[in-house]
Amino acid sequence: MRTLYVVTHPEATHHVEGVVGGWHDSQLTPAGVRAAVSIAQALRAQIPDDAEVELFSSDLQRTLRTAEGWPNCSA
Repeated sequence: MRTLYVVTHPEATHHVEGVVGGWHDSQLTPAGVRAAVSIAQALRAQIPDDAEVELFSSDLQRTLRTAEGWPNCSA
């Protein structure tokens, strides 16, 4: 059985600047970075250490930055 976790990026600069997101390549805000770390830690706590993990992300900076925390987080 496989489990799928879907995560959206947290707060990015286009949110606080009132700019439409979509394919606009905005960065995470400091609050967004903190939230990304929290998301990674929460996921790490749910996934067994020996599990095979595949991580997929778009090429937008805010989504890549959100995904960066995964391999380095600890429960």
